[in-house]
Amino acid sequence: MRGARIVVAGGGLAGIAAAVEAAGLGARVTLVERRPFLGGKAFSFTDPRTGAEIDNGQHVHLGCCTAYISLLDRLGSIGLTAMQPALRVDVRDRAGTHGVLIARRLPAPLHMGPSFARYGLLSPAERVRAARALTAIAALGPAGRDALDHVAFGEWLRAHGQRDAAIERFWDVVILPTCNDRSDRVSAALAMFVITEGLMRTRGGASIGWALAGLSHLVDAPARRLLQREGGRVVSGHAVTSADAGGVDLDDGTRLEADAVVLALPPGRARAVAPGALPVDPALGESPIVNVHLWYDRPVLDRAVLAVVDSPVQWMFDRTAITGEGAPGQHLALSLSAARAEMGVPRPELAEHMDREVRKLLPARNAVLQAWAVTKDARATFAPSPGQAARRPAARTPVQGLVLAGTWTATGWPATMEGAVRSGLAAVHEAARQMGGERA
Repeated sequence: MRGARIVVAGGGLAGIAAAVEAAGLGARVTLVERRPFLGGKAFSFTDPRTGAEIDNGQHVHLGCCTAYISLLDRLGSIGLTAMQPALRVDVRDRAGTHGVLIARRLPAPLHMGPSFARYGLLSPAERVRAARALTAIAALGPAGRDALDHVAFGEWLRAHGQRDAAIERFWDVVILPTCNDRSDRVSAALAMFVITEGLMRTRGGASIGWALAGLSHLVDAPARRLLQREGGRVVSGHAVTSADAGGVDLDDGTRLEADAVVLALPPGRARAVAPGALPVDPALGESPIVNVHLWYDRPVLDRAVLAVVDSPVQWMFDRTAITGEGAPGQHLALSLSAARAEMGVPRPELAEHMDREVRKLLPARNAVLQAWAVTKDARATFAPSPGQAARRPAARTPVQGLVLAGTWTATGWPATMEGAVRSGLAAVHEAARQMGGERA
């Protein structure tokens, strides 16, 4: 790609990854983003009510997210993140029953065995049945998993001895935050991929990582600096109105000529600007995410991360400890995946409801709620429902010189930051192949 003109439409993680990869291969890159900042769905902003910088969602990555970690390393911002040396997730229910999932110093997949054998939210009989189901998943292999894309994971689990309580108290602890829906609505192939990559393949695959600063600090300025060093540029604040193999047109009438174009846009936008590249609507649907930020006058959570079952809270993060916020008290971020019911609840009412839930779960009766903030994203991810794999398009399109990127493309991953980065890399490698490049 040395010397080739590459235009990347879309400045989310997929577009950033594509731009960085193309620049590294010697291309002259122009990255176009309609918003004034880069990052897509992973960004931070100053909340107008509280004046605090918050993320649009409590994004985390896992040890198996190697492409995302490598991108941050290339951008020079990996130091703004931290990761558990080994997975440790404390799980509890409203009644106070506790369980802990810990990766021990054993070879995979045995590393999860000791903690799973004592996982308090399942009965001994449920743990035995769950272990059999995990063994069955491991025995399937990639081809066997892929053949189950049309089946709901919950359906498969029940056929393998899992009852509703076990699905909620163990399986959905993993599936809900990673796939953004519950097992009954998630493709079995996708869910099994997550379990295999995260829990079973390596000891560090499920270690949880997070940003130590607002998400925008990880990608916006670092990506601009890197592209500038490589002779590229970023055009922000302008939208792509049309695209073809020879370049893109912007909303101010500017034409950017190109030898190849990466469309790192949502499917609706990609079809609108280049109908020939995506002639059929993939009809992937959407699944929402809601985040509730609560600021208390004193600490109420005694660990960085807590997962909760049989509660709308789902996952709780101590942002004060994670980011080192200097203010007294504690800032909690509650992450609600597949939050369809919460989308229609007014923000003040939702914050009040979550505050009541926190007080039921934690020793917070005497704590004073000083401030709150709520973020909602109705289209946070595509719906990971059965049959989606056949509808997710590859990077290659019917138009030579136009390639697709985005979490919704055929990465094999759910709609995660890792999937976004992998899609950007795949798009650039496809463009390189079409141009006769050496990277394949």
